[in-house]
Amino acid sequence: SFVQVDSDTYALAYASAATATNQEGFIATFTISSDGTTITEVASLHHDTDHGSHNSLVQVDSDTYALAYAGENTDGYISTFTIDSDGDITPIRIQNHAAFESASANLEHDTTVAEWSSFIHVDSDIFALAYTGTGGDGFISTFTIDSDGVITAVKTHAAGNNVEHTLDNVRHNALVKVDSETLALAYNQMGTGGTG
Repeated sequence: SFVQVDSDTYALAYASAATATNQEGFIATFTISSDGTTITEVASLHHDTDHGSHNSLVQVDSDTYALAYAGENTDGYISTFTIDSDGDITPIRIQNHAAFESASANLEHDTTVAEWSSFIHVDSDIFALAYTGTGGDGFISTFTIDSDGVITAVKTHAAGNNVEHTLDNVRHNALVKVDSETLALAYNQMGTGGTG
């Protein structure tokens, strides 16, 4: 997941190679020249030592970012960070899920599985997350995130009150905002034999 921080600074959330470190979670920042010829890594943060795949990074305010991802045991996590205009990354530690210097897993929203995340800012402090959960089914959960990076579950699988929008083999979720209260979700639903 790739987002713009300012005019020439970008942040990338990614997982390391499966063979090297079991797809651990990283965020890196880069500056990119206006002509696109120079890309320079500014900072890197190893934010999850267990797992960090299926990333979706979204801006909360001027320097606060929230990351939805599949963490330990592919459970669903949302973590918050500050990323300043110089590209420096700082985890917001509200609840540490691991004894790790840069850990910032602030909310475990699904204790079973959460893959193929698509996370968006809806309005004010409201955020929506489409993802693939238990049994490959499609879910949508909502949260509030304030400017201090504090995440509050509104409708989540862990609370048992989120929306299961479709059954069976959902992949590649893409959630977009249509207007102030309307969202559209595109996804691939795999059929039998791997077609979708």
